Amino acid sequence: MINLLGEKLVKCNLKCEGINNNPKEGIIPRCLMVEKGNGSNSCIVVGLNPGKCNEDEKKYYLGHGIKYESLLRYFSESNLKNIPYFKKTRDLITTQLGFKGDIVWTNLVKCECKGENGKIPIQTLRVCINRFLREEVKISNCSTIFALGNEAFKFCALGFPNHFIVGIPHPKARFGDFDKFNEKFLSNPSRYINILSNPKDNNGNYKAVDLKKDVIN
Repeated sequence: MINLLGEKLVKCNLKCEGINNNPKEGIIPRCLMVEKGNGSNSCIVVGLNPGKCNEDEKKYYLGHGIKYESLLRYFSESNLKNIPYFKKTRDLITTQLGFKGDIVWTNLVKCECKGENGKIPIQTLRVCINRFLREEVKISNCSTIFALGNEAFKFCALGFPNHFIVGIPHPKARFGDFDKFNEKFLSNPSRYINILSNPKDNNGNYKAVDLKKDVIN
C-alpha cells in the first residue's frame, strides 16, 4: 500500500500555492520512504517539506521516469545514509533514543517551496496533509511520530491524537538547536528514555511531548 500511495504522490498534478511541482523540469513531489531497521521499535519521521531538488536529482528523474520507483532508487542506501538531514536525524532516533525498527520518512508537504525562502500557505498544508500524510500514518501502523521543527510538531500534535507525538529540533534548525539537543540528551539520557517509555497519560491518551523546549528555554 505504501508503494501505491507513493506512485500517487509522485504523479500528483495539483498546483498548490507556494510550491513548485514541475515534472517537465524534473521537479516532483518527494518523500515517503521506508528505511528498514533491525528492531521492532518502528516510527514515523515527519518534516515540513523537501528541500530544493538539485540538478543531479532532476536529471535522474528525467532520465529514469517520473515514477515512485525512480524516487526510491535515487534515495537508495547511499543517499539515504549520507545526506545530512537523514543521517543526523537517524543517529539521534536510533542511537540516542533507541528506536531501531523501521523508519518511515515523510513530510507535511511533498513539494519544495517556490523561491529561496518560501513559506508554505496554510491551505497547501491542509490539502497535502489530508491527501497524503493521513493515509501514510494510517497504513504505516507506527504509534510514535517524531516531528521535526515547530510546524511539524503543531500539525502532528493536533492532527494525530491516537499517536505519541515527539517534537525534536529540525537537523537544519538555526542556532544549532539540533546539536544542542544532542548535548542535552548526553548530559541526562535517562530523563529522555523515561519520557519515551511513557507515551500515554493517566487517562490512557497518547501524549504530545515537545522535547525542543529543552534547547529553547
